[in-house]
Amino acid sequence: MKEDWKKLIDGIERALKLRTAPVGIRFVADEGELKSIERLRIAKKMSFTCQLITAARTYGAITAITAGNTSAVCGNVLGLCDKPEKVKDGSLRNVVWCRTMEDAKKFEDAVPHVPLGKYKAVVIGPQAAAAFEPNMVLFYGNPAQMILIINALQFEDYERLQFYCVGETSCSDVIAQCYNSGKPSLSIPCFGERRFGHAQDDELAIAIPAALVSKVNRNLEALAKRGIRYPIAYFGTQVDPTVGLPPAYHEILNITEHVKAQKK
Repeated sequence: MKEDWKKLIDGIERALKLRTAPVGIRFVADEGELKSIERLRIAKKMSFTCQLITAARTYGAITAITAGNTSAVCGNVLGLCDKPEKVKDGSLRNVVWCRTMEDAKKFEDAVPHVPLGKYKAVVIGPQAAAAFEPNMVLFYGNPAQMILIINALQFEDYERLQFYCVGETSCSDVIAQCYNSGKPSLSIPCFGERRFGHAQDDELAIAIPAALVSKVNRNLEALAKRGIRYPIAYFGTQVDPTVGLPPAYHEILNITEHVKAQKK
């Protein structure tokens, strides 16, 4: 069943009070498909992935990125092109990010990427516009908003989620990791995404497979009914915390009499 993306994204934005719009990512195998996407523009100049993500989440731009209009590093992460040998051997990372060529080669080998040869372009745009069906949706937010997204994912079919960080190239930890694993992937925006993509000091990024976005929306609502919502209300550091726990916890934790005494 096709998702009502505007309704889904509006629900999540309302629940989390997100500062910028969630961003859809679609991998395109046939460039002819691009003609059917309204308001789409093809980047005419060299653009990094993080720049186009920010244009989408902040300004509402819908853009297609190809091997011809991005760097080899971004293009490789998205599965659009192979890396040059001087990237594969660690020369690129050794300029700044690693002390030795050996470490730089390890770094390069660790960077995940979408399988090569499958796709000709990647479309990036605000998902509430519902201009295309995404493979995944990116959310940017502060740590409190991120943990509520994770809580919503774990509310049903619980699993312990794992996330990764290669260092520089955070888009690989978010986009490529999510694509390859089929699971949500959260990471810390890297130096490049802050410098060129304007990620803010308080932001984290998470990619969620398209099929799980409705689960996030549904379970944010369920958690809100249980008192778990954003912003998270503080309960002072100078008070007995047991008074602030839900009554059902008191018997489970065997603190009923203690709480009654505190309330007198």
